[in-house]
Amino acid sequence: MAFKISFKIGGRVQLNHSEVLPVTLAVCDQQGQIEELVSFLSPLPKPLEDKFKQWQYYIGLQGNRKVAKNQNNLISGVVNLTELANSLKAELNKWLGSDGWIDENGQPDPRVSRVLERFREKITQKDEVQIIVQTEDRQLRGLPWQEWDTLAGYTRKGVEVAISATNFKRLTQKQTPQLKATARILVVFGDEKLGFAEEEDFIKSLRQHGGEPHILRQPTRKELEQKLKDSQGWHIFFFAGHSESDRDGRIGRIQINPADGEQGIIEITELKDLLEGAIEKKLQLAIFNSCDGLGLANQLTELSLPYCIVMREMVESSVARELLKHFLAAFVKDRSLFASMNAARQQLQQKFEPGKSWLPVIVANPLAKELTWNRLFSERRLSWQWEMLLGMVAIALLVSLPFSIFTEFQGAKTLTLYAKLYPHLIVYPSLFLWMPLFAAYRAHCMIRVKTRPFVIMTLVTVFFTLGGLFFELTGDRIMFMEFKSDATTTISAQQLPELYSEWKTSTADIQNIPQEILNTRQAFDMEGNLTLKKSEIEPAIKHLYKDNNAGLQGLLRIATAYEVWRNTQAFSISRWFYAFTFIAIISCGVQILALVATILFTPDAIFNKNKYLTYVIICELGILLWLPFQGYSIEHTKSLLFSPAFKGTLAGLNILLYAIVPIIFSATVSSIYRSATKKYQPILLSFLLGSLSLTVLGSWFGASVIDILFGIRSTNPLTPWLASSLFFAALFFFLFVRLIDHGVGDE
Repeated sequence: MAFKISFKIGGRVQLNHSEVLPVTLAVCDQQGQIEELVSFLSPLPKPLEDKFKQWQYYIGLQGNRKVAKNQNNLISGVVNLTELANSLKAELNKWLGSDGWIDENGQPDPRVSRVLERFREKITQKDEVQIIVQTEDRQLRGLPWQEWDTLAGYTRKGVEVAISATNFKRLTQKQTPQLKATARILVVFGDEKLGFAEEEDFIKSLRQHGGEPHILRQPTRKELEQKLKDSQGWHIFFFAGHSESDRDGRIGRIQINPADGEQGIIEITELKDLLEGAIEKKLQLAIFNSCDGLGLANQLTELSLPYCIVMREMVESSVARELLKHFLAAFVKDRSLFASMNAARQQLQQKFEPGKSWLPVIVANPLAKELTWNRLFSERRLSWQWEMLLGMVAIALLVSLPFSIFTEFQGAKTLTLYAKLYPHLIVYPSLFLWMPLFAAYRAHCMIRVKTRPFVIMTLVTVFFTLGGLFFELTGDRIMFMEFKSDATTTISAQQLPELYSEWKTSTADIQNIPQEILNTRQAFDMEGNLTLKKSEIEPAIKHLYKDNNAGLQGLLRIATAYEVWRNTQAFSISRWFYAFTFIAIISCGVQILALVATILFTPDAIFNKNKYLTYVIICELGILLWLPFQGYSIEHTKSLLFSPAFKGTLAGLNILLYAIVPIIFSATVSSIYRSATKKYQPILLSFLLGSLSLTVLGSWFGASVIDILFGIRSTNPLTPWLASSLFFAALFFFLFVRLIDHGVGDE
């Protein structure tokens, strides 16, 4: 949980014949403001002011990133920077102690300390505390506020203090979903003599996390202006080189190339219009790895830029590089900007002398939303026109098989028969398949980087889908919708014994089929060859509804063997649409492995893990709802047509399905615990367990329900089929999708 403390420090006013600084202290949590009080602070005491100036001077001796035209000759000498930093810290705490605060009567004001102490009791070590000091005073902006003991003790890792202007406004920036959603970073390297190789490597490493750096090396003014105009906009602006600010910290200049004058040195005000355009699009953060950047930040925050990171004073290159390295390492782990800066500051404290870690500071717009790496991203979405087209293609795919059957076999009567026999392929797609298709698309939209596990599992998806399709189309128990209406084949007498042996039937069993069901005696010619005609066999199926005939079931086992029809022209057009439907179902099912593997092994590749996991579970639910339909085809259709001994419960892809379900379930549970925020973990787990419970219930009662609504026992499956499809689609798209999009955040 994030807490925020703000100190708004005004200009000097007279109080009881003394000058004081009015300070408004506000404490907020995620629910809003908790407390506010007004107090007064004495101006900087001279000992503190002197120590601060000494620190500014000596820290600046080692800085080498100041604008070239104003660089002073470095002064040699031995300085105990550790002692100086400790003295400055001591004077700072003395000033901000109980004696420094004054009430409206000019008396010591203990309320500030009491509020801060009381508030600290509410904070756990896991909570994040963000502190903003709002002031226009250059000296106050330059102080190391994070060294104030009262604030530093809030968490074991210390706190991060940002500075801000007292005048600001909220800027509305709308992230527009796009096909290639990356964090676009405009990188400008100024004087190459400073050596930017390490910084360039740090920035290029962001590509594996979805970053898209565009690097300008010692650009001309025109080149920089052209890049700032880029219609796609920028999320982060990064500059490394020489810079400086005026004495009051209000105006900043950067040197973009070694040239002197306006060709190389640019004031931020000269880029105002271009920067305003970049900020309105999506610029969230500017990082200046250069000297004396408070003026740069001041002018950018006046343009309502949400966040800047600058150096308070002159800085040496080694400190700037180390800061960038550790800040980016923490930021891409989706820690907040404040937490990432604090992590980087801790590393600087360990590596450099005291006082050097005080140089970097966040300059924030207090009204800006909290910034994390993930919040730079939007969904990788197609335009609405392409999404509409894709939706129409998906709808066409979902209804292609029943439409093909209706047109090819001329009527609803045949469609009704096939819907009863094969609801797992004819009814299920329009009833539920749109759910995993849509969810898989939306989950893919949230993957900002296609990582190695994702690519490998996607290739596995393609392999299993094509392999499954091959076995499905060349396997036995062919469905009647795969044959043309006039499909006919003849089995030679020499081939029959082998088929009888394989399918456990005989000529006598076939000839014992009652004549009113099927005239099998005419099927055998004088030489003992058996001629099979779909137009004669298909009507006989209806008699199986009332009485299972072993002879007819044996004949159907032979009649649906692929070997019997291999070299014929008997296959229908609907067989192709059946193949498309099969590919859609199996690829959705196996693709879940790629989606789960991505968040399990490379969670940083996903920018909204809560929403991503929600759609993954919806995808799983959509495929799990297919299992009762598949179970119906095994327990009812195949048992009816071929006898229970030949229904093939563990045949073909069924074994794969039964094996994948527990693997996916376990991996999803692990992903929820590892990647979802604590707020959403119980919600996602409940959703997942509910989906699994629905699957278990479906395995027990689903086949019977399907049989009554759409199956053999149904009198008219078309009516409940159409009504259910419309109801579930409307419920999902107009309720659940809106709830997910507007209610599931990434926190």
